Amino acid sequence: MMTKYIPILIFCLSFQLFSQSQNELKATIIGSGSPKYNTERAGPSVLMSYKNTNILVDMGNGTQGNLDKLQVKSKDLDALLFTHHHLDHNEEFTPIFIKTLLAAGQFKVVGPRPTTDLVNSVLSNYEEDIAYRLSKKQRTFSDVANNFTVNELEGNQSFTIGDIEISCTPVNHTIATMAYRFDAGGKSIVISGDLSYSESLPALAKQAEYLIIDSGGAIEEGKANNRTGKSKNRGNKEHAHVNLDESSRMANEAQVKNLVLTHLNFNNVDEVATSKALKENYSGSIFYAEDLMTFPKAENNTNTPTQITKKAKNSQAPNFEKMLKRLDTNKDGKIAITESKGKLKENFDKRDANKDGFITENEFGRGK
Repeated sequence: MMTKYIPILIFCLSFQLFSQSQNELKATIIGSGSPKYNTERAGPSVLMSYKNTNILVDMGNGTQGNLDKLQVKSKDLDALLFTHHHLDHNEEFTPIFIKTLLAAGQFKVVGPRPTTDLVNSVLSNYEEDIAYRLSKKQRTFSDVANNFTVNELEGNQSFTIGDIEISCTPVNHTIATMAYRFDAGGKSIVISGDLSYSESLPALAKQAEYLIIDSGGAIEEGKANNRTGKSKNRGNKEHAHVNLDESSRMANEAQVKNLVLTHLNFNNVDEVATSKALKENYSGSIFYAEDLMTFPKAENNTNTPTQITKKAKNSQAPNFEKMLKRLDTNKDGKIAITESKGKLKENFDKRDANKDGFITENEFGRGK
């Protein structure tokens, strides 16, 4: 059955794109999700790569699993950066930090407050565990204590990690938050982190190739008609996240070539409706992040990153086995109408050929 080979093909495509990326500045979306747990979207994380330098920005839930799919090891990481310290952005920092420490290479930990406190807390709480693991190779903490440095950021700063030049600026959010610009090989990519409208971001992102930004206001499929159209004027009240008007205005002010929406709360984005709203202010290319998507596209690949992912998804659909695993709560090998959700529930009658209130594998392909 050909469908069982699809995950292997998707992995091979993602790994090939990542492997070919080393000679130009690349951003690989390790996690495109949000605080809401999602089996199809890991928590926020981006891997910045150029030549032999790898910088991991944010470490949400699922980061380690997706790094493993790309065969990126702890010893490959030159720095761990935080945009801010909400749980969905630093959830897997502890294991990644400890593994990178044990790998015995030189690396940096960088971010806004309380980055230093977080590192010290991990070292204190896991002191015995770290000592035990080091002892397996006849090492002690003193052997690795100087292998990392911590840089807690305040205000606008610039620094270099490996072959990549980095600039950062504070942006508006509910806690201290930094946006980062990465420059290498004549290319530039900016990661906004979570934010509301911030005058500092367009200045940082000026004429960047890509701006990877908080997807606040993105429209879910089937929800376009529920929008009130009143998102532009939000007054002086503090907001945690941008809306589409704000993100598109910042992208326009920065004159970025490509806008990538990430930190998505749901799987099915209404790209037509969302892009239409963004195009009111912004005329560049728009992409919707998915896990393991890489920017920019490989030189020998004529598809956009969004097209690559869509083709991979289409080649899997319909996937009854996957749907069964998610929805078949009583494990009877079929999906009852009471178990169905979303689009499947909307099209249930079209698929249920014998009208018995269940969808079997043979019926699943109907009503697409």
